Parts: sequence; C-alpha cells; structure tokens
Amino acid sequence: MSPRDEVLRSRPGWNPFLPVKRFLRRPTVIVAEILVITAACTLGASLPQAGRSSATQVLTLRSYGAATSALVDVLSLDHVFTSGWFLAALAFATASLVIVVVEQTRRLRATWSQVPTDAHFRNAPFRVEFTRPGNGPATRSIRSRGRLGLAGSPLFHTGLLAVILAGVLGALFSVQAVVDLFEGETLPPTVEAWGLQQPGPLAAPFQLDAPLKLVSVEPTRYQGGDLMGLRLKVAEGDAEGGPTRNLGINQDLRVSRGRLYADSLFGPAALVAWDRPSTPESRTAVLLERKEPQAFGAYTPGPGSLRARIRVPMPADGSRPDHAEVRILQGESRVAEANLRPGEALALPGGGGFRLHGIPYWARLHGNRDPAIGLAYAGFIVALAGAALTYGVTRVDELVSVTPEDGRERVVVALKPHRFAPLFQERFAQLVRNHGGEA
Repeated sequence: MSPRDEVLRSRPGWNPFLPVKRFLRRPTVIVAEILVITAACTLGASLPQAGRSSATQVLTLRSYGAATSALVDVLSLDHVFTSGWFLAALAFATASLVIVVVEQTRRLRATWSQVPTDAHFRNAPFRVEFTRPGNGPATRSIRSRGRLGLAGSPLFHTGLLAVILAGVLGALFSVQAVVDLFEGETLPPTVEAWGLQQPGPLAAPFQLDAPLKLVSVEPTRYQGGDLMGLRLKVAEGDAEGGPTRNLGINQDLRVSRGRLYADSLFGPAALVAWDRPSTPESRTAVLLERKEPQAFGAYTPGPGSLRARIRVPMPADGSRPDHAEVRILQGESRVAEANLRPGEALALPGGGGFRLHGIPYWARLHGNRDPAIGLAYAGFIVALAGAALTYGVTRVDELVSVTPEDGRERVVVALKPHRFAPLFQERFAQLVRNHGGEA
C-alpha cells in the first residue's frame, strides 16, 4: 500500500478497493494482461494440446530433452487453456474490464440526458458569429444528434468482458476429447473409449449417451488432388441399418452432452491378422499416416521379433486404395514381401501367415462440451455492435443563437462533434448558410 493510501485510510469514507482499482487500471498491468493472453492463444494454437491432438502428438512435446519436458510441466504447455497461469491472466483481465465497464456505464448515465450549455460551445472546433438583416425576437436553439454513439464504448467493453468471462468458464468447465475411428468401428458410450481428453478443473470427462458407429468416410477433392472437404456418416445407437447423420470439418453434430466434429486428418487403415502356429491369431487395426505425397504407411509389431511395414499408395484419380504393399521384417532383415488385396494372405517363414482383411478409411473425431460458447458468441456480437456505434455514430451538438442588435440580428452558430471533427466541416458550412451566413 502506498503512503498516499495510508493517509487516505485514516479519512472517513475511505474505500479499501481504491488501491486495487488503481493497480488494475495501470497501463503496465493492462498491457501485461494483453501480452499474456496473446502468448497463451499463440501457444495453444501452435502446440499440440491434450483433448485436441492425438496422444502421440502431445507426447512429442516431451521428446526434446529433460529441459523441454520440465518446461512443458511448469507452463502446462500441453493444456494451455486450462493452465493456472492462463486462468490467472483471465481473472486479472476480468477484474480490469469490470472496472472499465462500471466507470463507462456511470459516465453514460451522466451524459446521456445532459443538455449542453453556452459554456459547452466555447471550445467548439466550429464556431462563427455574423450579423444579418432582421429584427426578430431573441432565440436560442441547442440540439444534440447521434446520442446513441455514446453507448459504443460501454457496449464494446461489455462484449469484451463477456468474451473473457466465457474464456474463464470454458477453462474451468469445458472438456475436449479426441478419438480415431475406422469405418465400421463403434465407439462405446464410456469415458475410456476416447483416446485422449482434457477436462477443465471443474468439468466432468466427455462421453456419449449411446454407442456411435462410423459408417463411412467420404473425402472430396479439388481437381488438383488437394482435400476440399470431408464428410463422416455416423449412426447412433445399437440398431443396425438405422438412420445416419453427417458431420464434417465445418459441420458439427449436436449430441446430448456436447457436440462432435471431424478433423481434417484421415487416411486408410489396414485391418490385419497375424497367425503363427505357436500363438493364437492376433488382429489389429493399423491407422496409416501420410508418409509420402501419394502414399500412407506405418509399422505394426507382430509376434516375437516380427514386424510389418505397410504402405498403401493412393490412386491418382482419388478413388479408394485397393491393395497394400506389405514387407515383413525380423529385426532389420526382410523375410517376406508381397502386394496384398483385402482377403489375401502372405505366408511367413516357419509357418503361419499375415492376412489383410480390409483397407477402410479412418478419421479423427473430436468431442467438445463448452457451457460458455453461447456467452462467447453473444460477447462478440455485443462488442461488434459497440465498435459499430463508436465509429459509425458520432454525437454532434449544435448551437444557433440569435440576438437583436441595432436593427439587425447577431447570429452565433457553433458545432461540436465529440469525435472525428474534420469530417463535419461541410455540415457546419451548410448550417451557417442555412442561417444567412457565409461559409
């Protein structure tokens, strides 16, 4: 507490919140809030985040050494938007905006119905006095136009406050989840079914109320081959042949506990089975990643020291792939190799085989529950309305005073815009001409 505040404290009516208010209104504090929130948004958008990226991508943040891993832990770089330092920055920004909104609302109430006086026009940027013929009574006319523009700044900051509050509520109560599914796979209605999720400190984990089956993955491409869109068909519930619903990258699917949407990541999956004489058959779905511009691939472990390298070339015409190039490795040595179509098998040395059952597409599905999303949209709308009023509507006060003087009339014309005074030069000239003066 400063010495000045110590003196004020001894006075009657001292406000204990005054030092806090003075601290939050410091330009350095406001700039620091903006910089921290900007840094958080930049880090959250550029780094893999739990609940939005796959577990493998999130783990890559810790693959650059012990120092980097410690930095990830200290700054919560894998879940920036639910970290303590981000919540603290939002709390400071919320308090600062509350003070601004309260002050601007009080100022708006005081100035909304205020009637300008002659003293108000003494420093008007546009003012002229002249005489004209006439001998009428003394008149005085004061008008104010564009009063609605005074509400622009309070509305803008109220909208920003709503957006910041939505960020706080989202960080506390929202949850992000992600899972990779292949065509024909059913996602159970459990928390564990999701590959990775990141709930806020006060949020419950994400789960569905009913099973969800991925029926098909349908990419559309531009003529050059680039991805134009991705549509997923899903079926809810246990019934076979039931109605399907669509979702995509920009088309979410509303569910009882949030919403689902698709990622742009997708590709072929290899449904394979290992069959060895000494071990039971082992089936797995290998989600292939893009390794080349026109091919997907991955390694999958097998029994013992065996592993398979699977490469699926994509047809140039955009159709679905019909075969996979399989290479069986033992250590670093190649022991078998073949191009397999669905249903075909490759014999393994020592007996048994490697069978390719199918090449369906896989896609990444996101689950999201954010109770503050409506507040965020409302805040953006209010902030935009406030900005439109601030820059589109300007309050302008006009004074026209006529005083009889020696058989003539002395006229005073004044125009006082509250903003953007140079834009009203022509309007003032017209006002002067309307009352017999020369602009």
